[in-house]
Amino acid sequence: MSTLDVQNLGLHDLIDPDASVERIAGGLGFTEGPVWRDGSLLFSDIPNNRIARWHRLPEGPELTTYTTGMSNGLTLDHQGQVLAAEHGGRRVVRVADDGRREVLAEQFDGMRLNSPNDIVVKSDGTIYFTDPPYAIQPSVPGMPRPENWWTQPIPGKEQSCNGVYRLGPDGSLDLLVDDFALPNGLAFSPDESILYVDDSARKQIRAFDVGVDGRLSNNRILLDMSSEDSGVPDGLKVDQQGNVFCTGPGGVWVCRANGEFLGRIILPELPANLGWGEDGSVLFVTARTSIYRLQTKTAGVLPS
Repeated sequence: MSTLDVQNLGLHDLIDPDASVERIAGGLGFTEGPVWRDGSLLFSDIPNNRIARWHRLPEGPELTTYTTGMSNGLTLDHQGQVLAAEHGGRRVVRVADDGRREVLAEQFDGMRLNSPNDIVVKSDGTIYFTDPPYAIQPSVPGMPRPENWWTQPIPGKEQSCNGVYRLGPDGSLDLLVDDFALPNGLAFSPDESILYVDDSARKQIRAFDVGVDGRLSNNRILLDMSSEDSGVPDGLKVDQQGNVFCTGPGGVWVCRANGEFLGRIILPELPANLGWGEDGSVLFVTARTSIYRLQTKTAGVLPS
């Protein structure tokens, strides 16, 4: 199987046509939220209720548990500490190296959050995260969810919407967008003037202008990811040139900042999330029970 599904030859400027996908870890539960930190890859192993740590040693790769906990999306704050969207815990937390958690957000307007899914940090320290209801009504392994399941009453769901939130350095929490069906991955453009957020249910990536006050405006669809292939838009990252990489139906979708679709990266398993690592040119992809590594010709925007 070819690694690339090329729709525009511009994809070869980002990924070598002969590049191969390397499986660096397997036998996991369901992998999510990869982030590169201190020479290691951290990622969520959701069914096993942990953040795992992958590290390449001279004698070979090492896979250990960094800490236990109900995380999904991960990123770093500007002090290099791990921030986790704890979908099972229905909160956003900062995770210390000894595993202790500092709760940053778990309620909005006096009601519990749904299940924070993915998370990103702006250069001013502001945290943005998505809050779909996946963990309130978990799916049965191997069974698809009913069509439009999120539109039905969900026992335990307290928020009236599945929103995109802004958590200020002062602890203030603002609901920025309330009309998503299932908001999921999100990432800033390199200059932070645009925030991209994908909607798993509608299979699209939306773009918003980011104001000086951190609020969002000028909502538009960047890329329609509708496909007959299995999978939905999930994790999302941007390279230093502004190209957007989003896991989705059949693989990782790649488009330019203007929405021009370049093609897909095909993996042996359906991907859920992705992150830049090593010197910034390596793309790590979490895909079901495995972790994959792909050397690219571009460089990503790494968490500070």
